[in-house]
Amino acid sequence: MRSFYSTHKNIRLFILGVPEGWQAGLYDLDKHQWIDKRPSVHESLKEAKFDLQARAAVVLGKTLPEIKWH
Repeated sequence: MRSFYSTHKNIRLFILGVPEGWQAGLYDLDKHQWIDKRPSVHESLKEAKFDLQARAAVVLGKTLPEIKWH
């Protein structure tokens, strides 16, 4: 399994490689809970990153700068 993450303010963006594709999720570091629990499995890594950035922008209320994935 491969995984990627990026942190912005108090939100961490996770992408996990699962057999079905790429699973994406947002985690609140202050409250220690998942923000968006809906299952989102994407066929490509690029699609998962794009969707996750859009969901994080909605939560933060602004577009994210260039994201560096770890």
